[in-house]
Amino acid sequence: MHRLSFLVVAALCLLGLPLSAIAEPFAIPPNEARPAHMEKGPDLSDFVRSCPPGFNDTPAMPMHYGQESILNMPLNRVFALGQQTFVTNFNACDGAGRPATTGTGVERTPDPVMGPRFTRVSAPETSSCAGCHNQPQPGGAGDFAANVFVLAQAADPVSRIILNEDFSNTWDERNTLGMFGSGAIEMLGRQMTTDLQNEQQGAITSAEASGKSVTVNLLTKGVSFGALTANPDGSVDTDAVVGVDPDLVIKPFSRKGVFRSLREFTVTAMNQHHGMQAVERFGTGTDPDEDGVTNELLIGDITAVTIFQAALPVPIVSTQGLDRTMAAHGAEVFNQVGCAGCHLPTLPLTSSQFCDPDPQNPAGTFNDTSQSYCFNLSQTGISGKSVAAYTDLKRHVICDSNKPHYCNEPASPLQASDSNYAIPNNQFLTAKLWDTGNSGPWGHRGDLDTIYAAITAHGGEATDSETEFEALSNSDQLAVVTFLKTLQMPLLPPNQDPNVNTPGQNSVHSGG
Repeated sequence: MHRLSFLVVAALCLLGLPLSAIAEPFAIPPNEARPAHMEKGPDLSDFVRSCPPGFNDTPAMPMHYGQESILNMPLNRVFALGQQTFVTNFNACDGAGRPATTGTGVERTPDPVMGPRFTRVSAPETSSCAGCHNQPQPGGAGDFAANVFVLAQAADPVSRIILNEDFSNTWDERNTLGMFGSGAIEMLGRQMTTDLQNEQQGAITSAEASGKSVTVNLLTKGVSFGALTANPDGSVDTDAVVGVDPDLVIKPFSRKGVFRSLREFTVTAMNQHHGMQAVERFGTGTDPDEDGVTNELLIGDITAVTIFQAALPVPIVSTQGLDRTMAAHGAEVFNQVGCAGCHLPTLPLTSSQFCDPDPQNPAGTFNDTSQSYCFNLSQTGISGKSVAAYTDLKRHVICDSNKPHYCNEPASPLQASDSNYAIPNNQFLTAKLWDTGNSGPWGHRGDLDTIYAAITAHGGEATDSETEFEALSNSDQLAVVTFLKTLQMPLLPPNQDPNVNTPGQNSVHSGG
């Protein structure tokens, strides 16, 4: 295939899908009317950045794009732009670093001694997204060396090791997750949120009409999230809600489930890990981190890198180098011992259309659906509107005194997200297993170097299944591990030139 061929087409070919899988067009007339605010709104026009005075160098990412430009690009080019942003090693000319703010955006006094450009623990700790998300390639998972220290970014920079200080027992150490198939995961979260909130609203309406409290079971896509009771005065009792915050918003990103959308996750991570501040959160023409650079990431820039992650192909099943018969048997045993009770093999999509932004994005994350960029998830390998991610997108307690590994987080304060709810330190979002085969090491800290160890570390709500697994014969246990090794992230072609706007079928439409 020619060097300038479509990334997504090539990825689909790797998945074994015919070119007809991308034949569904989403073209818009070039002269379609745009809302007036689109040209004058919160975004800036395209521009080329140069270094601020005193830096005789060049930015790593000189070209920036406004949302209007992104909306008029085909998917293959937006994907390539987002991929380029994902792998860019941002430097001081780009605005990397945040000397006058913490990773949560809180002001602090710059300190040249205690506030160097890189602070391995409290961040910024890497120059690019791919610095951590790099296995088996950009957009994937990360080794133990790529771990981050969640919540440390809220403190003044930690630049030196304190005697007898164990960082992993001070902050929550987390391993990097793979982002392949993330568009489908976000859409599952949005649809499940709608179902749960509709059930709540139905209960409120019934309670107000009857003058009596009404209790409803919260069920979406076959997953139970407990129950809630609506009272005649409009108040709601959520004490019996489980596995999700009381706001009933499914947040499918991060180990703890704290970000509802790729965009929210991306804007937060750009500031936390690189000191790159998005205008949608920090304002146009402002320099809150006092690094001498404004408008570090435009709305269009964030859209491109969000679409890149959303359009990454869904993981595949590959038996290369593995015993197919054993893997097939392992899939059966996986279900028999109850692992599929939480790691649901599939979840249904009611719609495979992905549009960014999520209209329910919180304040500080772009949510204007009149400027949406859309594409169909069939172009990522989703077939039949079924997502084989092996998760229920629900939080569970998976540790106890007998199996303490997943209880080792020292802190459980409010998370760095739109959630205003503290998440107990023994609860984790059910891990998506569809990339287990090439996303090791495993566990929330990436300190489990075998899939077997990750399984047997489960306790809490997983005790019965884990006990049944340990009661299996050695060959059956190995079969389950072999099955999980077949679930892998696919490989993409090398980076393409994002400045080549080749025409084709991968086009998009905008609007709510």
